[in-house]
Amino acid sequence: MDFNLNETEQAIADLADQILADRVTHDRLKEIEAADEWFADAEWTLLADAGLVGIALPGAHGGGGLGMVEAGLVSQAVGRHVAPVPMLPTTLAALVVAEFGDDELRADLLPGVADGTRVLTVATAEHLRDDPARPGTTATAEGEGWRLDGVKAVVEFCSRATHAVVTAAGPDGPGVWLVDPSGPGTTTVAGVTSRLETVHELTLSGAPATLLAFGEDAVRWLEARHLALVCATQLGVVERQLAMTAEYVSTREQFGRPIATFQAVTQRMADCFIQVEGLRLQTQSALWRLDNGVDAWEDLRIAKWFGSEGAHVVAHGAQHMHGGIGVDVDYPLHRFTLWNKHLEVTLGAANRQLRAIGAELAEQGNH
Repeated sequence: MDFNLNETEQAIADLADQILADRVTHDRLKEIEAADEWFADAEWTLLADAGLVGIALPGAHGGGGLGMVEAGLVSQAVGRHVAPVPMLPTTLAALVVAEFGDDELRADLLPGVADGTRVLTVATAEHLRDDPARPGTTATAEGEGWRLDGVKAVVEFCSRATHAVVTAAGPDGPGVWLVDPSGPGTTTVAGVTSRLETVHELTLSGAPATLLAFGEDAVRWLEARHLALVCATQLGVVERQLAMTAEYVSTREQFGRPIATFQAVTQRMADCFIQVEGLRLQTQSALWRLDNGVDAWEDLRIAKWFGSEGAHVVAHGAQHMHGGIGVDVDYPLHRFTLWNKHLEVTLGAANRQLRAIGAELAEQGNH
């Protein structure tokens, strides 16, 4: 495996970074946070026009025809600039449709995703359940269609999405369905996350649904890519936190010299650096494995551990080394800490990953 970016990958990373660096400024983020909707619509359109929203979707439906590595690079740029765009849920839902949807559904939904006119979302999280393959939401066959009943939590961009990919328990096990989150049989209650994003609790009461795929394998396929994109986004967040902190401690002086020369500061910076690079390596490996049909679960679990426990170390280190200015909302660091916390607990924090790794090791020991 060679994780050095090739020419195409570097061009994608540079383009995403350039668009977001030019547009998602501190003042622009303050403007969005003061608005009624947590959504950088103009920036979303620019990303779509550049071909970045549909980078991993089939070329036949307006996408770039590339893979998870490239989608991860775009997500990393979103995290690096804490851009309030629906890149993660839309990309993930579109990948599920591309993989499991029929020709008619793909032709209906994917071109709009690629050109930025359609937002999709994913509804897998449930209260008091941390395994997407063991949902409390149920699916019941009705004629040639399906009805879903249950409650989904922390659904992102629910008010904008035309469709939501939903996990549910069918008569023969779990599966993946497609639902209109504002259609019949649905109600929503708004809430706000740590990063000031409006999310919704989505209640399904006999909501009409389209079956995408039956079986735990389909749910795990979704979960694996969800984990990978969360980790890629978190990588962008923590590498920017580390860069901001390195710049600050190199210029902030105490006792006539930069605080970066103090042993306690250098050791803490090194600790943060190790956490960032651990997340980078495991995320890159997981994305590569997903693109190449190689089992990625070990890398995904370790990446998410770094994206939770390791990211927590980076967030606290960055805040502490910045001192008082780090908690000033007129200074941008606080947004990265809020995003860091949100992504830390998405799909389960560090303990869930340790339980999964431990269970796998125990299983290996029985053979």
